[in-house]
Amino acid sequence: MSDTIHLHETDAQLEARAQERLGKQRELTLLAALIGQLRERNLPWWTPASLREVWPTAVRLAWLEKRPDLRGRVTTDLTGLARGAARESDRAFQAMLVDRVVQSGDVTIDRWDRALSPEEIAVHAPSASLWTEFRNRFPWDNPTAQDKELLVWLIGDLLEERKDGTRTTSVMTPLYVRSAIDVRVWQESIPLEIRVQVDGRRLRKELEGKGFTCRDELAVVKVERVVEHIPAVHLKGILDALERVLPALAGGAGEPSAGEEEPEHTETIPRDEQGAN
Repeated sequence: MSDTIHLHETDAQLEARAQERLGKQRELTLLAALIGQLRERNLPWWTPASLREVWPTAVRLAWLEKRPDLRGRVTTDLTGLARGAARESDRAFQAMLVDRVVQSGDVTIDRWDRALSPEEIAVHAPSASLWTEFRNRFPWDNPTAQDKELLVWLIGDLLEERKDGTRTTSVMTPLYVRSAIDVRVWQESIPLEIRVQVDGRRLRKELEGKGFTCRDELAVVKVERVVEHIPAVHLKGILDALERVLPALAGGAGEPSAGEEEPEHTETIPRDEQGAN
């Protein structure tokens, strides 16, 4: 009985540590939300079958090297092996069992992919691997309407202001997003009538003795219009800028090994940009 309680406490502590990391590291919450969006949209360039080739069972279980509770749960859920035996089995045996039920058709690849939640993948997989795979797969040269909707969601999420204690912050400021898009491309792509609206708003603000910022400009243009009119390939600069804000996405400082705890993220947007926009 005491062994069972100790096992439960150990698993609870592992889960608590994972939740703490998820709450502290903005890149992890972003990746979890992104993976969730990709799953919901069933995009042809992000399918469980293609992901299984990149991150097969053995790789996914390696992400969970320090989470025997999760490896055991995945093994039990997919193969039916008793919980205790599944938890105590080594990774190679677990991967072999899981792959066998998938290959035999007893478990669908979609169910295999969903054995780990977006949050669990974001916390335990290398952030740069997830992010780079997304960047490389996205059809920048010929996105569909659904692909553009995903970009609208992503840029909107980066701009969304959230409470952080007594402060309200966003991953990227409107200035940072706007400056990541080539000025000539912006002028050539945004329709004249929209730019006229922007200019009219700027004049009214100045007549009132107020400044006009990128926040005001994006309030007129709106993210949906930006994605609609500017070719997706020219929006990649926003992702480049994001990697400077969250360097772990590009494999920079703060990127943990699988299963290791990640240091707390420090905001890298200059203070004057935060205040101005």
